[in-house]
Amino acid sequence: MSKLLLALAPTLLLALSVSPTALAETRPLSEITKKTEARILRDNLKPNVACYKEILEDFQERKIKKADIYVTFDDPQVEGIGIGIAETDENYSCEGGEMRAWEAGKYEVVKKFR
Repeated sequence: MSKLLLALAPTLLLALSVSPTALAETRPLSEITKKTEARILRDNLKPNVACYKEILEDFQERKIKKADIYVTFDDPQVEGIGIGIAETDENYSCEGGEMRAWEAGKYEVVKKFR
């Protein structure tokens, strides 16, 4: 076995042991199609969608490029949507009707939606 394969073996085994359906999707907003956007909106609760839209409006007002905004969705362990700005520590999630600001693995509830 080559040295490269030996070095990559733990990574390959881990990748094979995780089901592809167990992984959340993360994409830049600039690459989210209308079809994907419709799926995100349809598959999430109304309070989380309202939160998501509010964050996106704020980013648009601040003139943040769509290519710099990352959206995480379809995470089987999270009922919500994640939104962050590339190369910054500014990360939010919309979960359980709450807008959560994340820092160092902990969150603060910024706003609640009904």
